[in-house]
Amino acid sequence: MFAFLVRRLLSLIPVLALVLVIVFSLVRLIPGDPATTLLGPGATDSQIAALRAQLNLDEPALLQLWHYVAGLAQGDLGVSLKSGQPVLGEILLRLPATLEISIAAVLVAILVGTPIGVLSATRPNSGFDHGVRILSLTGVSMPAFLLALLLQLIFATWLGWLPVSGRMSSYLFIDNVTGFAIIDGWLSGEEGAVQSALLHMILPVTVLAAFLAATLGRFVRATMLETLGEDYVRTARAKGLSRREVIYGHALRTSLLPAITVVGLKFAEMLGGAILTETIFSWPGIGRFMFEAIRNRDYPVIQGATLVFALLFMLTSLLVDILYAVLDPRVRRKMR
Repeated sequence: MFAFLVRRLLSLIPVLALVLVIVFSLVRLIPGDPATTLLGPGATDSQIAALRAQLNLDEPALLQLWHYVAGLAQGDLGVSLKSGQPVLGEILLRLPATLEISIAAVLVAILVGTPIGVLSATRPNSGFDHGVRILSLTGVSMPAFLLALLLQLIFATWLGWLPVSGRMSSYLFIDNVTGFAIIDGWLSGEEGAVQSALLHMILPVTVLAAFLAATLGRFVRATMLETLGEDYVRTARAKGLSRREVIYGHALRTSLLPAITVVGLKFAEMLGGAILTETIFSWPGIGRFMFEAIRNRDYPVIQGATLVFALLFMLTSLLVDILYAVLDPRVRRKMR
């Protein structure tokens, strides 16, 4: 297992290097000039040229890449062209907000998708099964932005039950200890802050969880149907085990192993795909930060945020492999 971890960690280096080169090249193909964007439409040519020289944008691309890699080797992701602050600090400031809704969305999706998939598989072709299949197909097919706007319209505008955007009511102030609003509100002893943070999370978490819950429900249903037809399940039934023992003691455990891969990969995708959801709900996470960076042609932020997303994706994939090995001895033997 240790040798496997070392090999996987070492394999991250060339992948990250490839991602860096691709992103570095692509951001420079985005139409527009960062200096012109920062100075505004009234800037003169001399002002734009001076700012380009100040930001080293007038250097050849290869030299800019070399300087960026040299800084990266020292843990420096550069400085934001917009704010003038270190990119790493800006990302770390916003990372808890993205993790907060992503982790909550995964938990909601597991709690909703798994039992629905199991119940649907144990009642094939019933009314419940058909209903679940229609709902899951709707959840997979509906675009996230459409669901977000629909939820905002119903629960924020019409009913007024939930806040339309933001992370917490503007009149509440808590100490930023961990960066997680709920935990910091609890540490500050502000019950109102915790309640406000939870209410603000409901809509963005629902949007992020909808697709994963639908995907997980369909996947668990399919694997459960396959597992329930296996010989060892029929043997368990022949031994006189109850229906509950057969389903939850034998079939479900086997069916959940492949589901771990789905949850892990979708969680990683969710981190990278939170740009749209965070922008719609004005959620102050990395996704919205990256959206603003793309709009401002802020090259260091785009490159830094993309590298962080890529690293999180690969670490999540590694964690999935480790969980798989822990739960399945056959996989563990192959890793030796």
